[in-house]
Amino acid sequence: MVVKRSRNYHARSGKMVADKWLGLPIGPLGQIFANLNPIDMLLVVPLVCKDWGRILCGIIFSKENKNSLDFRPLRYGPFWSIFYESGNENAKATKLMNLLVGVMHAFASDGESDAGTCSIKATPIINIVFPPGLPFYDRHLVYIAERCPELKSIILPCAENITGKGITRAMRFWTGMEEMTYGPFCYPPLYDLHLSRTIEEIGINCKSLHFLQLNWHHLHWQSAEILARNLKSLKLLCLQGGYVQKYGLQIFLSRCKKLDRVKFICSFFVKGEGCFYVKNVNIVRIQEGRRTKWGTDKYPDENGKLYTSKELVDLLWK
Repeated sequence: MVVKRSRNYHARSGKMVADKWLGLPIGPLGQIFANLNPIDMLLVVPLVCKDWGRILCGIIFSKENKNSLDFRPLRYGPFWSIFYESGNENAKATKLMNLLVGVMHAFASDGESDAGTCSIKATPIINIVFPPGLPFYDRHLVYIAERCPELKSIILPCAENITGKGITRAMRFWTGMEEMTYGPFCYPPLYDLHLSRTIEEIGINCKSLHFLQLNWHHLHWQSAEILARNLKSLKLLCLQGGYVQKYGLQIFLSRCKKLDRVKFICSFFVKGEGCFYVKNVNIVRIQEGRRTKWGTDKYPDENGKLYTSKELVDLLWK
């Protein structure tokens, strides 16, 4: 006679076995890790035992702060070949999802484990850094959002494949987001559509956002209107790469009432049919009574001088 076991039975059995491993000393645990293939170790250990996985993932991804995850080590050593070189895009994306599932399982809040269940448990993670070039899609972003609802800061320079639908679902979890680095966006012809959707969702859900860095963002009058209309609490905007139009910058400066600073890194200012390269420029807001003035460090001889938004852009484009 065949005896059928329920899913709950298998979940309880798996937990009982894992619980017997929790008290193992870290010394023998380190020897076990040292003898494993790095890839197998990273993709399997966090799912076998939460405590083991937390120790392992902490060594690789969370060296400084237990509530922060830094995935930039994926660009180096044996991990590079798995997530950047070998296999097709779907295979790499699947391996990345397997990695994220294991890491989030390992860092699930104490008393919460999703081993053997289909439920999604939250983690206490508040800061996440991703490297550029990862095969990152909507499913990865939404999964991170579900597992890290307390997130306050994210650096995501691998957003080319993120759609407006993925952004909409993810941002609903991140109402406490304060700092975000995002982009580059998807490439034309969908660039403007995804930009608009992304900024609108950030504005609706992330009321506390005060810092935003956009990589390879094009600041023209339409995108400036979108940013100013939706990001009411923004204090610092950093644009790295991309193209900046004179009128777009003037609109943005004149309509963002809480803005304190704008920073350009390795950007191109559009002038006529061409453009000129700007390596590093800061624009700082100075309030004189009810009047708003702006200063810049682009011209050392002009330090200390203040300008209206129109005067400033005329100076930058002279």
